[in-house]
Amino acid sequence: MHDKRYQVFISSTFQDLREERRAVQDAIISMGDFPVQMESFPAADEDQFEFIKSLIDKCDYYVLLIAGRYGSPAEDGISYTHKEFRYAVEKGVPVLVMLHGEPGKIPSEKIESTDAGRKSLAGFIKEAEHKRLRKTWTTFGDLKLAVREALDHAKATKPRVGWIRGDAVTSIDTLEELNEVRKENEKFRAALGNLSVEIPLPKLPDAVELTTLALLPLTSKNNSKRGSSAKVQGSWISFFPLFFSNLDVSTNDWNGEFYFSIDHDDSCIKIASAIAGELAPVDTTGCFKLTRSTLDRLISYYTEAGLMIASGNEGQSPFTETAQRLARRHHIVGSGSPFAIIEGEITVTTIGFAGGDFSRSLDEDIPF
Repeated sequence: MHDKRYQVFISSTFQDLREERRAVQDAIISMGDFPVQMESFPAADEDQFEFIKSLIDKCDYYVLLIAGRYGSPAEDGISYTHKEFRYAVEKGVPVLVMLHGEPGKIPSEKIESTDAGRKSLAGFIKEAEHKRLRKTWTTFGDLKLAVREALDHAKATKPRVGWIRGDAVTSIDTLEELNEVRKENEKFRAALGNLSVEIPLPKLPDAVELTTLALLPLTSKNNSKRGSSAKVQGSWISFFPLFFSNLDVSTNDWNGEFYFSIDHDDSCIKIASAIAGELAPVDTTGCFKLTRSTLDRLISYYTEAGLMIASGNEGQSPFTETAQRLARRHHIVGSGSPFAIIEGEITVTTIGFAGGDFSRSLDEDIPF
């Protein structure tokens, strides 16, 4: 924080509040601030009021003392103290109102003697209090404390420009600049931590758009038959019922929670064999397979399409409720063989024994 000093204008009627003004002056000086008042010019007039306005313009805060007098009115019927108050409000100078707490105990020579004066004073008090905090006082000690408290609160809630020592300006300005740089750096660090590069996502193919799957040959587990190679074309959605029915999913529970896992190798065989079975009037079970990359491609598409769970494996099924409804609908209406062979053929060859040797193609994978 800067060791700032503030200019505080003291405003009140003059003759009846000389000692009170001095008490306020002492309180302001004790806080290290500068009191501004017109003690040398007790007689107010319009020319002097213009000078007073220039002083208020340079002040940071405005202390208004109100006791038993309204003050001598100008030609427009408004007292100069009232005019000062209104000017401070107009210029946005924070006003601190100090109101006498026991007007009935004010000496008679220090109160308004006419009904008009008392009415003007009441109107002035009402205007000064409107939407503005004010403090009351009855003794000099009360007044000094009230001024100190009001100024401390105003400095905290309504900070003003104030004054600082000339030899401190350079170092303070530097510190302020460094502090601003620090704040900016913090903002940049926070922004960088949340930065995301906007990368355009490839458009997801329409559900009815055609795609091609390669079916690879596989020898059945009992070594009795073997499939062929073929490329099959169909829409993404036409492959889904067979994908849904033949994806090999197992469910386990741990500590009361269910988790599913996919057997990718077995799924590649079951899905490919089921697709082949739609295109050939023979038993294709275990005779065809997809590559793992083809299976992953299908899983990625159905996940992006909202038919499969995007992340994690918690739950009893990888399929969403929409996917399950879709599969049920296809089971009801049937698929109508929506696939086409565009390369190769779907055949199943029975493997026999010749001279005691098991006949198999040379390019078949032999497990070790």
